[in-house]
Amino acid sequence: MIPLVLLAGFLGAGKTRFLTELVPALAAGGTRVRIVLNDFRDARIDASRLAELSALVTPLNGECVCCGSLRELLNVLYQVPSDPGSVMCIEANGATETDELLAHLTADARLRQFTLPLQITVIDATRWQKRWWHNGLERAQVSTATHVHLNWTARVGADRQALVRGALQELNPRADLVTGVEFAGWLNELTQRVAGSTQRDVSGMAAMPRSDVAHAHAHPFGAASLALPPIVDREAFRRFVHELPDAVVRAKGLVRFTDAPEKVYVWNKLPGRKGLRLDHSKPHADAQPTALFIGVGLPVSDLAEQLKTLTAERTVDGG
Repeated sequence: MIPLVLLAGFLGAGKTRFLTELVPALAAGGTRVRIVLNDFRDARIDASRLAELSALVTPLNGECVCCGSLRELLNVLYQVPSDPGSVMCIEANGATETDELLAHLTADARLRQFTLPLQITVIDATRWQKRWWHNGLERAQVSTATHVHLNWTARVGADRQALVRGALQELNPRADLVTGVEFAGWLNELTQRVAGSTQRDVSGMAAMPRSDVAHAHAHPFGAASLALPPIVDREAFRRFVHELPDAVVRAKGLVRFTDAPEKVYVWNKLPGRKGLRLDHSKPHADAQPTALFIGVGLPVSDLAEQLKTLTAERTVDGG
């Protein structure tokens, strides 16, 4: 199996610069690197730069890979051969909505040769939360990250560094703040551990490395997909969504309720909101009730156990 890494961050944050540090460090550990590089216009320029580091690079010019260029990205990933001992990195453009892209990368059954997605977000220490109307998107890109890299620190003083580090820790206390070399060491270990795995395991892949003891038993990826019972109690499901832990940044999926079993709904729990949004859906015939969770340090085992209880309150007339 191949680790799947989403690299996020705004234009100028230094994503490609980060890769020029990461790729040689991975190669030194014996890990081969594939990169999909998404940019609005100049993907081939950075692709040529990265190819000089012996990485296999596919440039994608055009729209964000979370929406307009999503199909093109998925087609590239489908064609990646099984290659244990390698890593697939997606460098997304600065406007990418990471929760949407993580959802697609987690839910697509054709990506079976990859692990569930990880995410590292590169932050420009000089411009953190100085992006006007884009500040919300910058925060969102951090909130879904399993790892964060703070770049351009030499351009700011100690007070600014401390302020930004504190803000990142408060926004996403479950993410690891890493250098390129530290992330490469973690990723090299992960690559070796999953090399013999043949399918995705949403339970957390028991022995995945974490860089600190506090995270030792946490789900190490940025998302997880769990099966819902075929039919659930509506009120029990509402309570489940309302009480989702803070680690869940976003959740979505398909659901059927006991009071209207003939209908299928798309359900959503949006960032920063506790309520449940339902939209009637007409899915493909093979679509099954599902729960897709986006977030860092997800308590996957607990969530799976809670989902099993959602049919307990079903009431049947006459018994």
